[in-house]
Amino acid sequence: MRNLEDLRGEIDKVDTGLRNLFIERMKLAHEIALVKKASGDEVYKPEREKAVIERGSLLVEEEFREAYIEFLKKTIEISRNYQLEIIASDNE
Repeated sequence: MRNLEDLRGEIDKVDTGLRNLFIERMKLAHEIALVKKASGDEVYKPEREKAVIERGSLLVEEEFREAYIEFLKKTIEISRNYQLEIIASDNE
């Protein structure tokens, strides 16, 4: 059995990976906001959000699925709000 210190070290590595992926996702969200602004497209796309959640949840073990869906929903919400901020700041 691994000790608590080793397990926390592993969590720290995972958190670093999550941080890096989050930053990458937000940079993509920024680009998407600019494309949507240029095309006049809406930021909120419920059908797209639903598809992302459904696709993502299929890849997660059942015991973690509900928590992962909440994680995805919050991530999408943060991304959507960021896109709205980008579009609003470009309008000022």
